[in-house]
Amino acid sequence: MKAKEIAEIYGLTPLQVGKIRKKVCNEEDYLEKTRHILPSGVKKIKKYLENKDDDALTPKFVRVQVIDSTPNPMFFNCKLLEKPIKKVRVSVPYTHTNLMRRGLIFKAQVITKNNEDFYRHEIIYTREINRQKRIQEIHQ
Repeated sequence: MKAKEIAEIYGLTPLQVGKIRKKVCNEEDYLEKTRHILPSGVKKIKKYLENKDDDALTPKFVRVQVIDSTPNPMFFNCKLLEKPIKKVRVSVPYTHTNLMRRGLIFKAQVITKNNEDFYRHEIIYTREINRQKRIQEIHQ
């Protein structure tokens, strides 16, 4: 069964199903070549969703403050306003780069990949969710 089919059953996005699959399933539950989740993996995902553990599904947002720009116009150096306070690099969409000014405070999404944190402007996440909703409306 594909992640898209499972997502339609449980009212999730295929990306959310993929995150859950990576968290609860092992290599025997997933065929990498065809990207099919085997029945044993589907059972594990179902059991996980019944426990209502939404930590993997809910995005984490933090407040950041613009310090300065970087040589790449799509990124800005920002100060993380939550503990631990540190300097981070935040991805900003091209449409918002001209709005960024020193001292501006905004929300950024934290994405953890391979135990490393990446940050992106909140509007990128919002656009992605809206796009997925439009796709679902078209296919219904």
